[in-house]
Amino acid sequence: MESKYERLSNVALTYANDVVMDGAGAQLHRIYTIYALSRYLGVSYFHSPLFELGYQGLSALEKNEQDSKIVERYNNLFTLPSDGVVPKSAVVHYLMNANLDFINNLKKEAQHSDAFHLVKMVFTHPAADHFPEMLRHLKTVSPFEAAPSPVFRIAIHVRRGDLFIADAERALPNSYYMILLQEMIKTLRRLGISFVCELYTELPSAPFIVTPGHYGMATRIKKDIMIAPEANDIKEFDQLPHLKKCINGDPIETLRAMATADLLMMSRSDFSYTAAILNKKGIIVYHPFWHGTPMEWLDGSHQRSFSERLFEACSRWLKERQS
Repeated sequence: MESKYERLSNVALTYANDVVMDGAGAQLHRIYTIYALSRYLGVSYFHSPLFELGYQGLSALEKNEQDSKIVERYNNLFTLPSDGVVPKSAVVHYLMNANLDFINNLKKEAQHSDAFHLVKMVFTHPAADHFPEMLRHLKTVSPFEAAPSPVFRIAIHVRRGDLFIADAERALPNSYYMILLQEMIKTLRRLGISFVCELYTELPSAPFIVTPGHYGMATRIKKDIMIAPEANDIKEFDQLPHLKKCINGDPIETLRAMATADLLMMSRSDFSYTAAILNKKGIIVYHPFWHGTPMEWLDGSHQRSFSERLFEACSRWLKERQS
């Protein structure tokens, strides 16, 4: 998608990285969509890396401690090119949510002034959610390249972790995944496509107690809560053919695997959403939640259209593979 306007050097967007410091998936999603928004609006982009992570996954929660090196590892990989250097005299504007009218008014002002405007924002909604096609700009800056695979890789992200104790309404039931996976397997077998099912999730190594003072909890819970391995019911996925379980994997390598899969089955999670927007060629299956989605993604909750669109997408994959 071409930018609507020629980029202006004296208006730039960047991430306000010291305001809402939650998980890596959520923050990377904001950084990349701010970049996409800059391309969509025709303004410059200035990169602000991750500053701190307030949540680092179930393993950190179980240990009740942070990984001191993980932020640096994320920043080494997820660094977007800035369009220049922000001058010290820049006029700084703070936006909690993206405001297209505000940014366009700045552009008009910049045409008649030498002032440099730097817009620091936290969330990109509602702009990115109303115009999700802007996310196509991210395919050119994704740090992930898919390696040749002899089989069709289905990556399944089952978001659990802290959802056992907070925000439980976000968790999709195992039955949702299994129903759609059975349809996917039927479609792939119909087309004669060999496949592997890669399951990405988190499990505690043993039952443990999470307290309100635990790392990553802040004010999310008010009393002690136990998390046990059996709560995930992970054995329900054992019936899948060619199943590869990827449990408690390195988060960056998990993002890499999901962002290079031939088909990514998302959860209602910023972590898998980030993998989806950085996946250059894969088929993306999602369940509607709070983010807008590009038209080519497949809505797993809409049973009537899903089967037909899945067959078409897999057929295109096969045709490209055979050409």
